[in-house]
Order: sequence, then structure tokens, then C-alpha cells
Amino acid sequence: MQETRLDVEGLRQRAEQAIEESPYTQADVARELEVSRASVNRALKDTSPKLEKLRCRIVELLEPCRVERKRIFLLHPDSDE
Repeated sequence: MQETRLDVEGLRQRAEQAIEESPYTQADVARELEVSRASVNRALKDTSPKLEKLRCRIVELLEPCRVERKRIFLLHPDSDE
């Protein structure tokens, strides 16, 4: 299987899709991950960075994959120098 690169919105969509295509409800997933159903719902509705880890856990629970969190910061030199 080939790796897939996702941005923040792509991860949110993948988590939402994983639940939709599974036989489980948001409540089932919340129970399994030991979080509230409201937290799962929020993770599927917005791209807040504080819910990123939960979205990763949802995908890992429902798909045969491991999600690696990466962040890249680009520093651009000033054009004056």
C-alpha cells in the first residue's frame, strides 16, 4: 500500500469518511477511544489543531494504517539581503 499525504482538511475528511464507511456510529467510536461523542463530532466538523490527534486516532482505529503527524515550517530569507 502506498502512503498518502493529507493536509488538515484532508485528514478531517478521511476521519469523517472512515466513520461513514464503517459499521460504527460516532458514539461507538467515542466509546472505543474513551472520549465524548461531542469530541468526535467536533473532530469531524472543524479543522481545529487541538482535535488533530483525535482525527488521527479515528483513522487509525477504523483503517489499516498508522498516521504519522508531520509539520513543516518554511523560513524564507528577506529579499533585502
